[in-house]
Amino acid sequence: MARRTILWAGALAGPLCVVLAYAFRYSVPLEYRTSQSWRPEVIMGCLYPAVGAYLLSRRRGLVIARLLWAIGLIAAAHWLLVPFSRWALLHDLPGAVLLRWGATWLYMLEFLPLVMIVPLLFPDGRTPSPRWRPVLWLSALIIGVNIVHRMLLPADLGVGGYEAANPFGVRALLDLDDVYVRGVQPLTVAVTFLNLFSLAVRFRAGSPIARRQIALIAYPLLGTALAGYSDLIWPDMPFWLFATLTCTAVGMVPISLAIAIMRHRLYDIDVIVNRTLVYGTLTLILGAVYFGLIALVSRLVAGQAAGFFGALTVGALFQPVRSRVQLSIDLLFGVERDPYRLADKLARTVQQTEDPATALRLAVRAVRRTLAVAGVSVEIDEAVVHTDGVEDGQAQVVPLVWHGEQIGRMLLYGPGHADHRLIGVLTRHVADLAHTVRLLRVSHETVINTREDERRRLSRDLHDGLGPTLAALALSVDAARVRLTTDPESVEPSLLALRERMTTAMGDIRELVHGLRPPALDRLGLLGAIQALAADLPEPRVDVRCEGLPELSPVHEVTAYRIIQEALTNVRRHAKATSVELRLGEKNGELEITVSDDGRGLPRQPRSGLGLTSMRERASELGGTLTVASRPGGGTVVTARLPLA
Repeated sequence: MARRTILWAGALAGPLCVVLAYAFRYSVPLEYRTSQSWRPEVIMGCLYPAVGAYLLSRRRGLVIARLLWAIGLIAAAHWLLVPFSRWALLHDLPGAVLLRWGATWLYMLEFLPLVMIVPLLFPDGRTPSPRWRPVLWLSALIIGVNIVHRMLLPADLGVGGYEAANPFGVRALLDLDDVYVRGVQPLTVAVTFLNLFSLAVRFRAGSPIARRQIALIAYPLLGTALAGYSDLIWPDMPFWLFATLTCTAVGMVPISLAIAIMRHRLYDIDVIVNRTLVYGTLTLILGAVYFGLIALVSRLVAGQAAGFFGALTVGALFQPVRSRVQLSIDLLFGVERDPYRLADKLARTVQQTEDPATALRLAVRAVRRTLAVAGVSVEIDEAVVHTDGVEDGQAQVVPLVWHGEQIGRMLLYGPGHADHRLIGVLTRHVADLAHTVRLLRVSHETVINTREDERRRLSRDLHDGLGPTLAALALSVDAARVRLTTDPESVEPSLLALRERMTTAMGDIRELVHGLRPPALDRLGLLGAIQALAADLPEPRVDVRCEGLPELSPVHEVTAYRIIQEALTNVRRHAKATSVELRLGEKNGELEITVSDDGRGLPRQPRSGLGLTSMRERASELGGTLTVASRPGGGTVVTARLPLA
């Protein structure tokens, strides 16, 4: 409560100081008044504390709002101090000289922080990066040097016939005035515009929301800096022009700050910035060409030919130069308007990764930055897959269609620069990636379901088959042990029967183990197991060829063995072939398996049975592919490619 009271007390104190300043100004004779009846401090004193208090009451702890509030109070105090010190000196009040002395340097404590500190800390109260912190400390040092120099510089503080001198003046500073003019002043201007450049750095790397915030405040701060240094840029600028430009700029600063912080999503300000940069640059280039041609042609040809030739050249260059400038500014903004360049850029972005989910994430980010929207969300089968940016406001819905089937939609949030051509190009790429992610999701779900089915089958076989068998064997052993003492002759038939049942149980165990991993792989290796599998197949004849088989992981061995086993089984059952050629080896970082037969080939309308589906699922589980095609001359070719990485 006390904090809010102080804030709003300062907001009221600013306008009160301005009113008192005018009261003291008009209470002294005309010849003792300043020639300036109004200055930017009038607007700053009335507006800045009120806007600062409002922002701090809505969002506590805003560094920029605190600076705005303090700068406004300092401006109001300076504007009051100028006429009040004159009035006090005329009335010979104690301390009047100190008041006059304070009026000579207090303005620097309002202007320099506004054009040096505020740009560097906007909008979050921190520098753009740790590398900018030395610039912040340098800015504070330069402000201190300017203020101290103004405090200690000997000066005449008298009014009319009343004489007064700087009580703290140091005569040695007069000898160092050239150092100040040639060194400190240019450094102050350079650091000021370096701090303004930090807004461009934030703009280039920021989100669409941050860009709109920065664009709103950049123009007023730049105008304030140019007006403040107008005595260096245009020493003879009329005061009315200086005051008008400065008051306009400083008046826009708090309004822009309030809009940027509280209502930054309501205005598409980046379009204004884009157009300003384009046509400003275009004016400079064509103006230089026009006047340069006039100067050159006028030396060679007399009369009106120079102006005509310059106008004709500028007219011919306008459209191509504008296109090049627009392209350059769009690249600065991260906006792409050429569909072909956009498609190439998006394709290169996606090709940087092998994971479709990561590729979709990169594509969504590229869409947001390219269209300059606040947020982009991709939904597949009514489920949100990925979101980049901020989901705020009404969304533009763009369907994602793959081969005539709508597989999802893309939601665009906030204003942007996109037209239908750009959205169409982006949608096609995003739809392809979304379809791939969808297939992978279905494949992964199928693999997981298949694995869970296998686990349930194994659990059921152990519980319903092997478990009761072992329990029955245990009971038979107990019964034989009891009869061993009472009727030894009847034990031997029981033990023989028990032995047969144990043999049967061992066979059941082998079948279970064989379902997990074929024992032949452990005994013979993959190549030996395949050759044994081919030898067990009496018809047709299988020719096994191995071309540079690398060392494989256990999961690759099992997958390859099961695919070959299923392919040979299909040949034996359905192909009616006389010979089969089986090839396997490494090719382009993949394990390539080819099973080719000379059978009757594929039917006119082939159907994927359980065996073919199982082979495809096993290949996709490792990120591979499996294709079935007709062989030239008759027969079928099954090709599986399993990535080794």
